[in-house]
Amino acid sequence: MNIALLGYGRMGREVEHAARERHHTISAVFNSAHPLANSTSHSHLAGTDCCVDFSTAAIVPHHIRTTTALRIPLVVGTTGWNTHFDELKHFVVEHDGAILYASNFSIGAQIFFRAVTTAAALLDRFPGYDIAIHEIHHSMKKDAPSGTALALAEKILAHVQRKRTINTSPAAKPESLTVSSTRVGTVAGTHSVIMNSPADTIELTHTAHNRSGFALGAVMAAEWLQGKHGVFTMEDFLFSQSAQR
Repeated sequence: MNIALLGYGRMGREVEHAARERHHTISAVFNSAHPLANSTSHSHLAGTDCCVDFSTAAIVPHHIRTTTALRIPLVVGTTGWNTHFDELKHFVVEHDGAILYASNFSIGAQIFFRAVTTAAALLDRFPGYDIAIHEIHHSMKKDAPSGTALALAEKILAHVQRKRTINTSPAAKPESLTVSSTRVGTVAGTHSVIMNSPADTIELTHTAHNRSGFALGAVMAAEWLQGKHGVFTMEDFLFSQSAQR
């Protein structure tokens, strides 16, 4: 498979390594110095089977529109562009394109999401448990909370009726779900969901040792996306019936 990289920072380079390990070819690389947005011709994408985007939120809408128009599947690992989601989803579906997006491409993190969802649904029956999320990332990470933490929060809010809003400040109300962040050193990413009652505490944690798991998941998602049309998530890739075929 020929893969074009949209963004060539730490994650872009990890995706390049994972793709080559799985015997794929990197057909093109775009970054801030050589952006897809400034290209007047897209002949450099000829023969590309999939694009993988770990760029910046501001440019993701352009990448989605461009790759969709060219009928090239796109895997999006960049976060922070969700305010445009409904419009872009309509564009992709209308033009028979294909994208797969996720806040976290780690296979282990996706299993962690599923475990948190199950636990949240069970705890909805027991109001004595309060719930909070804490995440830790390296000091160079620009956004806080992380996209993964916010995705976890949305899953909890969908299953725990007494929690209705996300709170990122120290002052918490009973109906809010506190999401806190730490930025330190070179931590690849740790996410914890804490469920506390007067009787006990349950803590579910996913710790990434490095970025290789994210990159591998993105490449595997790109492989799965071939021949498909529509807007997908990692849950479609990992847990849908079509993913098992």
